[in-house]
Amino acid sequence: MEQGFLQQEAKQANKKNRKLFLTLLFVFIGLITVIGFVIRDFVDLSDYNTRKLLVYLCIFSGIMLVSVVLGLFISARAAADGTKSLLLPFKEHTREGVGEIIDREVAEGSVQVDEYIDAFPEGKKPHGERIILLPSYLLLFNGMGRIIVIPRDKIYWICAQVGHKGSSSFIVRLLVFTERKTFYVDGADVKHVEKIADRLYQYIPNVFSEYDPYILSYELEALFDKKREEFLKFYEEEKEKAAKKGADKGE
Repeated sequence: MEQGFLQQEAKQANKKNRKLFLTLLFVFIGLITVIGFVIRDFVDLSDYNTRKLLVYLCIFSGIMLVSVVLGLFISARAAADGTKSLLLPFKEHTREGVGEIIDREVAEGSVQVDEYIDAFPEGKKPHGERIILLPSYLLLFNGMGRIIVIPRDKIYWICAQVGHKGSSSFIVRLLVFTERKTFYVDGADVKHVEKIADRLYQYIPNVFSEYDPYILSYELEALFDKKREEFLKFYEEEKEKAAKKGADKGE
């Protein structure tokens, strides 16, 4: 039986995650082994501080082991059912229902945009965060295989925000303003992320096209978080202006 898009993606993500978790576990075991070998002649179990240190080390090792096992379990569970990897912030449908729509639209060849947030040289296999636009949803893939599903009709504006902000330094960030919250995807190649935004504008009109996105993005972030009603008012005004402008051009 031919597997759907989500099932294939989940299996690929599971392979990468399994390799990552096992690598971390082997590195940790190797590190503990080396440390134990180096300090073996200096360990005095009759010393209170030494026993305390060993207890902390055992606790940390236990947490590490549980985390790896849990990560492997969650990843394998998602691989067994591709819909388990879906995150539905708007909860407008069940995972199974959304998964059926995604698989059907991909199978029909209805993918409008499919880009990785980072640019890769030709011939090198891309990986990491990915963006797919379908007729019904915008999909944001993180590096661990989880997929944020955003309905198209919930999106207000998408832009490439270039610069630095606060203590979190970045080169370029793709912002997705939605009905509920703002989603972020960070990249390193400014031109590449701007190209992604331009491709998305072909299907999701940029109602703020007359403004500088760098300046406006910061202003709208603050307005969206603190004065949502004012943001919506401004958005509706600009949307109406853009629609009128488009109608005038059509004439």
